[in-house]
Amino acid sequence: MEFNATSTNMTEVLVVALAVLAIIFLARKRYDSNLPLLAYFAVIVFTNAAEGRSLNPFLLYTGLGLALTVRFEFMGAGFAKFVGYLATLTLCVISYVMMSDVLMY
Repeated sequence: MEFNATSTNMTEVLVVALAVLAIIFLARKRYDSNLPLLAYFAVIVFTNAAEGRSLNPFLLYTGLGLALTVRFEFMGAGFAKFVGYLATLTLCVISYVMMSDVLMY
C-alpha cells in the first residue's frame, strides 16, 4: 500500500473527506442538510472527469436516490431512520472504494 501524491489522488482524497463529513451529518440524523447531496454531486463529477477512475454506477446512483429520499419530511421516524442508515452505508462503501483506489496505485 503506497500513496502517490498526484493531483488526481489528492482530489479524490478531498472528495472522500467531503463524503466523510456527509457521513457524520447523516449519523447525527441531520437529514435536512444538503451536504450529502453535495458529496454525491462531487463524487459524480469526479468519477466522470477522472480517467481510469470508475465506481459502480448502481452503487453511486442508489446512494444518490437514498440521499434524495431521506430529505422527505413526511416519512415515519422508523422508515426515515432506515433510509438514513442505508444512505450512510452507501457513502461508507463509496469512501472505502475510493480510498482503496487511491492507495493501490
